Amino acid sequence: MKDRYGREIDYLRISITDRCNLRCIYCMPEEGICQISHGEILTYDEIQRVCRCMTTLGIKKIKLTGGEPLTRKNSAALVRMLKELPGIEKVTLTTNGVLLGEQISELAEAGIDNINISLDTLDEACSRRITRRDELGRTLEGISEAMKYPEISLKINCVPLGIQEQDLCRVALFARDHRVHVRFIEMMPIGFGAGLPCLLYTSPSPRDCS
Repeated sequence: MKDRYGREIDYLRISITDRCNLRCIYCMPEEGICQISHGEILTYDEIQRVCRCMTTLGIKKIKLTGGEPLTRKNSAALVRMLKELPGIEKVTLTTNGVLLGEQISELAEAGIDNINISLDTLDEACSRRITRRDELGRTLEGISEAMKYPEISLKINCVPLGIQEQDLCRVALFARDHRVHVRFIEMMPIGFGAGLPCLLYTSPSPRDCS
């Protein structure tokens, strides 16, 4: 399957829940979110059926997202179901890491290939400001637990917000010291991000990150 520009499409993202245990300022409001009822979202069997159909169109890789996918009960079972599909080469997951430490063993056993973990700062006060929750410690614990499974490729996602206390160099050094990839993702000034009072962020010199 190809898009209008002739590029091969072999990758499918599936949001398995709209629920999240954080309230990041660039993603959603702190309160007043209308959540979809469980009866209105696809069951795991239905998701597997859709993905089986997509393999006939050339889909080889599936990424599970949310919301926070690990808030959905027994998400490792879905990973296993998708890994069993002929033609699927990789199943990956994007998570905020809060529940990762509790579920990583089941995910590894199910055959998860890659995990992307959102980590916008290592400063606790800044993390509370960004996520509106006090869960940085659990995210770091989740990363630590996931590193015990070398067969799983880990990557950190970080969204620069123009907040000096965010200390992007510290995030980069954390990734270097723990031998995981880090990707700095541009925050698009649309939706909730459009209302953020983003500051002009002066990048530190390379020697500040040494």
